[in-house]
Amino acid sequence: MFDWTHGSWRLRGLTRAGVSTCYSLLGCDLAFDVAQGFASFVPVSRFFITHGHMDHAAGIPYIISQRALNHLKPASFYMPIAMVDKMADIMNSWQEIEGHKYSYSFVPVQLGSEISLRTDLMVRPFSTFHRIPSLGYTLFKKRKSLRPELASLQQEEIRKLKIRGEEVDSEEWIPEISFTGDTKIEFFDQNEWVRKSRILVMEVTYINESKSVQVARDWGHIHLDELIPRLKDFEGEKILLTHLSSRHSVEECKEKKKKKLPKE
Repeated sequence: MFDWTHGSWRLRGLTRAGVSTCYSLLGCDLAFDVAQGFASFVPVSRFFITHGHMDHAAGIPYIISQRALNHLKPASFYMPIAMVDKMADIMNSWQEIEGHKYSYSFVPVQLGSEISLRTDLMVRPFSTFHRIPSLGYTLFKKRKSLRPELASLQQEEIRKLKIRGEEVDSEEWIPEISFTGDTKIEFFDQNEWVRKSRILVMEVTYINESKSVQVARDWGHIHLDELIPRLKDFEGEKILLTHLSSRHSVEECKEKKKKKLPKE
């Protein structure tokens, strides 16, 4: 596991293409994907599953069982609609094998929905393009600010407006963190708020010529060479690249970063 921090956000997780991908957002009781179901993820009660490949979702039954063993409330797993019945079948089989009934919630997610986490936090799904049904997720935070037309007023005038019961603040939902899961590069072109996210956690599976852009696309993934020309369109602060193929070493990644990616 590794920790990564930017501003007030702290992510903990691990990722390797075809092996494991999961990230928890510390302080928010949520995780993106679940990998094999690691002990540090058991306390999390809300999981946003991008798709059904086992390196992202195999740990769902284990997390359910471990939460029951530790007398924790049932977890909620938000996932593409196409996964729900199949995952329920898997859980039914496990319950039959174990002779034990578990409590859990598989929540079907579709584009256009909004999942409220707190009064100031919500998650919204976005389109991704993998080989099986998939979704990405964006965490939005509500921001209050003084209405623009009141910016020239003195504090005393604003206070009087509040006393009279007038609304002086405007509310805006800001895209804070977007998580893609596995996808082709089209997600970047088709989701404006994702490009505006403060933090974009996105897959880049291949980074050199050993696998071509076309091979990456054939398997529903992204090659670094597809991302580079699009970096100018990213309006956020940080991009965290994930889901790197095991064929690439840490040293190679650092070298590619120096040669191909801008410093900021």
